[in-house]
Amino acid sequence: MAPNNDTDRSGNNVVLSAVNADPEMELLCSRYKKLYAGLLFDVLEGMGLQNQVLSHEIMPLTLDMKIVGPAFTLKGSTTAVKDETYRYRRLNAIKSMMYPCVEVRDRGTTSFHVALFGELTATTARTHGAVGALVDGGTRDSGMLIAMGFPVFARYRTPVEAYGRVITLEHQVPILLSGELTETVVVNPGDFIFGDLDGVLVVPRALTRKVIEEGERILGYENSAREEFKTGADPVEVFNKYHRL
Repeated sequence: MAPNNDTDRSGNNVVLSAVNADPEMELLCSRYKKLYAGLLFDVLEGMGLQNQVLSHEIMPLTLDMKIVGPAFTLKGSTTAVKDETYRYRRLNAIKSMMYPCVEVRDRGTTSFHVALFGELTATTARTHGAVGALVDGGTRDSGMLIAMGFPVFARYRTPVEAYGRVITLEHQVPILLSGELTETVVVNPGDFIFGDLDGVLVVPRALTRKVIEEGERILGYENSAREEFKTGADPVEVFNKYHRL
């Protein structure tokens, strides 16, 4: 069951919503947190899905940040009008979140370098179930986001407000994010997002459980190989035994 509260890096109590919670997904997230991006890439590539990695330009605000959870997608677009209707559309979307989820925002087809995510948005999103954010664009209030311990992965940091420059059109629809081996990667609602210092991967929703099970199996082999490598064993023999390097 989702926790009723949490604490930020300063030790302040943070109230979390338990109204919309997915206990099974929470357990899967805890299992994914024990893995790492390189291992998951190997698993996905072994399944013929090597083009699930997002651009290396999308990085965490701090080196220790990690995001894991199903995608809650928001699709944006460029605008030159300060339309309150679209601002409320984004705010209302937050109320549809389920714990635990990752808020995922596309670039909004904009060439402007604007902040698509900030501390106040993170505060309300976390209260409604978000455990992190993935932004194919900019973020601001970085110091406050870091202080509250909310994982955010973004392309850049900027103080520029998005209001009047980018609008939210829809939520929980397929969106495109910048890819590493392909120009774009499709992110569907519910696809599993995993991100650490090495990068971000998108696991198709239907494969979420299969990927974690295979990842845990391979991790067991890696741990055994690691211990044998440490003893000074013949690296060729160890590799041939576990096929991990």
